[in-house]
Amino acid sequence: MIYKLSDIMDIIGGGTPKTSNPDYWDGDIPWLSVKDFNNDLRYVYNTEKKITKLGLENSSTKFLDRGDMIISARGTVGEIASIPYPMTFNQSCYGLRAKKNIISSDYLYYLIKYNVGKLQKKVHGSVFDTITRETFSDIEVDIPRLEIQNKIVSVLCDIDAKIQLNVTINRNLALVA
Repeated sequence: MIYKLSDIMDIIGGGTPKTSNPDYWDGDIPWLSVKDFNNDLRYVYNTEKKITKLGLENSSTKFLDRGDMIISARGTVGEIASIPYPMTFNQSCYGLRAKKNIISSDYLYYLIKYNVGKLQKKVHGSVFDTITRETFSDIEVDIPRLEIQNKIVSVLCDIDAKIQLNVTINRNLALVA
């Protein structure tokens, strides 16, 4: 069935606690920026910065849930990763949450990754390239039934797991060398 990208997911905006307030920073809540996930790996496990509960409560940042995606929307447009556990994120990114009655989270990840080039062709902005919520409405996709999505995802997830294993092995070898 044909859908607009914007119809198969919720698009969530992020935010940044005031950097001038030290009470908002160096807490235990992971806070994502594009630096944390611009490495072509499926999952982002660590964040350079963390915020406090007070920082969360006093900013527009929101939590992404396990299985949600994050996509960079300004500057370096189109970097994408899946979230393995709840994290907050900055306003230069969007959180993407699959509408489960239409699409699985895993299938949405691969669908967005496949369509990143289309998103990048639709950037706006005079200083920074930017994609907006409306950008997702400009792209139509053909979504198979959930059973078919699950079969496709099964193969792609196996490949991603092998890639992640190879990256881990290479990092360990670099530490030994």
